[in-house]
Amino acid sequence: MEIKNSMKILVVDDDPEILECFKSIFKGSGAQLFLSNSAVSAIEELKRQSYNIVFIDLYMPVINGMETLMRMKEICPDIIAIMISGFRNPQILEAAKRSGAANYLFKPLDVKEILLSTIVPIKTN
Repeated sequence: MEIKNSMKILVVDDDPEILECFKSIFKGSGAQLFLSNSAVSAIEELKRQSYNIVFIDLYMPVINGMETLMRMKEICPDIIAIMISGFRNPQILEAAKRSGAANYLFKPLDVKEILLSTIVPIKTN
């Protein structure tokens, strides 16, 4: 699957293995990737430059994924936000969609779903 060279992807997750997963997936794709283990640094990065898509872990310390999503949508209302979570909590995931998330993916992450999310946000069950 080919990613546009102009694609800019922001990933925020406190799990270093997840960040490495994204790094491996997009290595050599031509996409610009910014990885952050902190919601605070990811929010600051979004203030500095724009991104097409952001993957946000739902459960993080200091600032959780829902708060991160809302702050990012204030900064960049058109950003495509994909929530990622190891927990299948339908109420929280639906709240994320109501707050502007385009989709959500479950851990363990599937490479194909991640790549498809960068093309067209699709709902996964």
